[in-house]
Amino acid sequence: MTKSLLYIFILGAATACTKQELGKVLAEAYGKQLFDTELAMIVPEDATVEDSVFLTKEYINIWLSKQILLHKADKILTAQEKDKTKQLEQYNIDLLTYEVLNKLASQAVDTSYDEAELRDYYDEHTAEFELSQNIIKIIFFKIPNDARDIDMLWSSFKATDESIYSTLKQLSTLGGNYYEDKNSWVFFDDILKEIPINTYNQEHYLNNNKLIRLPDGDFEYFIRILDFRIRSSTSPFSIEKENIKQLLGMKRQQKAVQSIETKLVEEAYSNKEIKIF
Repeated sequence: MTKSLLYIFILGAATACTKQELGKVLAEAYGKQLFDTELAMIVPEDATVEDSVFLTKEYINIWLSKQILLHKADKILTAQEKDKTKQLEQYNIDLLTYEVLNKLASQAVDTSYDEAELRDYYDEHTAEFELSQNIIKIIFFKIPNDARDIDMLWSSFKATDESIYSTLKQLSTLGGNYYEDKNSWVFFDDILKEIPINTYNQEHYLNNNKLIRLPDGDFEYFIRILDFRIRSSTSPFSIEKENIKQLLGMKRQQKAVQSIETKLVEEAYSNKEIKIF
């Protein structure tokens, strides 16, 4: 083998290895190639086949569109129009100043909140807290329908005899389920995923059902709806409490950012690190 042929062989092998490392070519435009390895950060590992195909197609279409526009820009824009150095420098400055101010503010902001402060904000801004779904407070037990004295248990449940809850919970562990947190609000839609309630009008159902004994195959549900609020009404404070913390946190952050920036400027002047001519 001559030296020239050996050189061509080595160069070809190196190119093949490089392309193999880059991955499989998915698209090409004006001499540029899109490799499947570039989609690794776009398509989640747990994505379904359908989602993966959809995201891949979307990314390829967007990539091709950008290449077409870049090619067109290269053809018709002047050198001055193509030069975005100043804009990029300003963008970088804006990003860095944003990052440093928010980091300093995060270190300075108090993230503890007094209950009264949260409640005051809720009371003053109730219009902001509108429910998008129906919510309920509920207790239910799913027990085998051949359970001993099931009719007696139902009578006691209807009579709000909580002394039988331990028995119902024990029965619920035999392939059933239960929920007895009577102080927490839950979305009615989430409950419908667990309990086979059939209704085309949730508001009407909630207004007309408080105690429900519902058969379901080899099981029965004992259900008590303690309270409910319909969509478009005011969301309860207990649900919005964490959201209010975030809102107040953002307000504190914004206030801290302004204060820190002013303080830094004053310190720089005081230390004669900056001056105006």
